[in-house]
Amino acid sequence: KILVLLLNEYLDVVCQLVMSHGGTIDKIVGDAVHVIFNAPIDQPDHPARAVNCALAIDRFATEFMLKKRQQGLDFGITRIGVNSGPAVVGNFGGSSRFDYTAHGDAINTAARLESVNRYFGTRICVSGNTAQHCPAHFFRPIGALVLKGKTEAIETYEPVSEEESHSPRVERYLAAYEHLKNEQPDAGRMFSELLEAYPDDPLVQYHADRISRGETGATIAFDKK
Repeated sequence: KILVLLLNEYLDVVCQLVMSHGGTIDKIVGDAVHVIFNAPIDQPDHPARAVNCALAIDRFATEFMLKKRQQGLDFGITRIGVNSGPAVVGNFGGSSRFDYTAHGDAINTAARLESVNRYFGTRICVSGNTAQHCPAHFFRPIGALVLKGKTEAIETYEPVSEEESHSPRVERYLAAYEHLKNEQPDAGRMFSELLEAYPDDPLVQYHADRISRGETGATIAFDKK
């Protein structure tokens, strides 16, 4: 009973945030909420809506997690994947039941991006397909990901605030990432120095570890979902 009450308390606010940003709740599976934008009503700004919604959910979920942990409840981290692309949307089912939902590679990719957050220590992973349509938002690159079952890499980004985007941490990260992407030999040194300066930055830690294992470049292949 406690678990049901806790989950409903969490999902109630998440669903409210989705609807306040004009999103459509596709389905709820356990503690996961599947959301689509630009359907059933056209939304020309749907990529920005999706990112704004993700940021709002992240703010709430982080506060909710901390509050519940202070109460002695081990509530986990909320991870979010955002992607844009074509999908088949409509009522699917039979004569006795219909399900208004979306199908397609863009949907599967969003789910995969949610999953890979756990490797990077990020909470929101946004595809380049979405980020390129959000000029008012600020991001730092995560990597070019080749997701399980895919052959082409997808550029991915972590949203940051405007203030963070001008901070020494993010500016130094962007410089180091550019060297990593271009496979320049000093990328390892730059990430090591970054890690020393910002030891609590999990994305810096991730790339520093990759380089220490002899990996080069910003393309990362996954053999797991």
